[in-house]
Amino acid sequence: MSAVAAPRPVLVTRPAGRGETLSTELERRGIEVVHQPLIRLVAEHGEELDAALARLRDGAYTHLVVTSRTAAEVLAGALVPPGTAVHAVGKGTAEELRRGGIPVSHVAAGSGAELVEEMPPALAGASVLFPASAAASRTVPEGLRARGYRVHEVTAYRPVPVEPPAAVAVGLATGRFGALALTSPMIARRAAALGVHASTPIVTIGDPTSAAVRTKGLAVALQAHEPTDTALAQAVQQVLQSPPPPPIRPPQEPR
Repeated sequence: MSAVAAPRPVLVTRPAGRGETLSTELERRGIEVVHQPLIRLVAEHGEELDAALARLRDGAYTHLVVTSRTAAEVLAGALVPPGTAVHAVGKGTAEELRRGGIPVSHVAAGSGAELVEEMPPALAGASVLFPASAAASRTVPEGLRARGYRVHEVTAYRPVPVEPPAAVAVGLATGRFGALALTSPMIARRAAALGVHASTPIVTIGDPTSAAVRTKGLAVALQAHEPTDTALAQAVQQVLQSPPPPPIRPPQEPR
C-alpha cells in the first residue's frame, strides 16, 4: 500500500463518534484528514418508542430490522424474544446490536434495498418493527410492505444539521479539499446545501449515498466497492492517485 502525497486534505463528514475509523484508515495511507461533522444524531426516547419496544418484548413482531449503528445503539438492552428474527444492514450495525445484548439472525452486507431482497418470504401474520432515523429513506419499509410484511415504523433518532466552522464551509465551496467522503444520503444532502466546488472529487460509501449526490446535481468520482470504512478509504486513495482530467479548452474560432 503506497502512501499518498495529497496537496489538499480530505474532508470526512461523519457525525461525532463515527468518523474515527475512517480517518485512521485514511491517515495510515498518508492522507491528511479534516473531520468535520455536518449533522449530529439525536436519540428519540419517548412513549412511541417505549411502546414499540414493549410490544417487541411481548413477541408482537416476527422480525426486527435495523439499518444503522445509531438505531442499534438506541435499542441497546431491549429484550428480543427467541421467536423474533433480527436483521441488520452491515457488520457495524450487527456488532452494535450484539454489544447491546441483541442477537442477530442475518446480516445484509450492502444497503437497505439488498436487505429487502434477502428477507425471507412473508408468511401469514409476518410483522416487522423498523426503528430508524426520522429522515430514513422509504426503501426498506415500502419494500417490505410490497413483499407482504406488516411494518411498524418508529423513530429511533433524528439528524440535526451542524454548522461547520467558516473555514470548512468556505473551503468546501472554494476547492480547498482534495476529496469529500460521504457516508449517507443525509450527509450528502447537507454537503450539497453548503456547496461543493467542482474541483473536489466526491467519494461515496454506497448506492443510496451516490443517488443522493446525483439528485443534487453533483458527480460521484468513485463509489466504494463495499460499504465499509476500509473500502471507502481505498476508494479515496484511488481517486487521489488518479491523474486529473485534461483541461477543457474553449473551441477555436475558425480562421
